[in-house]
Amino acid sequence: IVCRTNINNKPYDDQKVRNALQLAVDNNVVLQLGYGNAGTVAENHHVCQIHPEYYELAKVARDPAKAKALLAEAGQADFEHELITVDEDWHKNTGDAIAAQMRDAGIKVKRTVLP
Repeated sequence: IVCRTNINNKPYDDQKVRNALQLAVDNNVVLQLGYGNAGTVAENHHVCQIHPEYYELAKVARDPAKAKALLAEAGQADFEHELITVDEDWHKNTGDAIAAQMRDAGIKVKRTVLP
């Protein structure tokens, strides 16, 4: 399961914004709600454990207050993020789980579900 931002576009070119989104979401909850807890919890970097370039990073716990503070520091507290998925079981469920956690953290999210 992957949720990506395009770092070539504002505001995702700002590391604070990307970190805020990471802090707003608990990957374990995403796996549980989006994919029925089948699989391994994501670690928020570009490769998984079986990849030769994998390097274990420190775990980052969900911290909605810090997420909101980082967005404010970046001047993006009122920005509305669009989360787009297709309308298939785990794709939609995963997107919904991510969007719900972002909203719980006070982050504005527009959900778009494509047929």
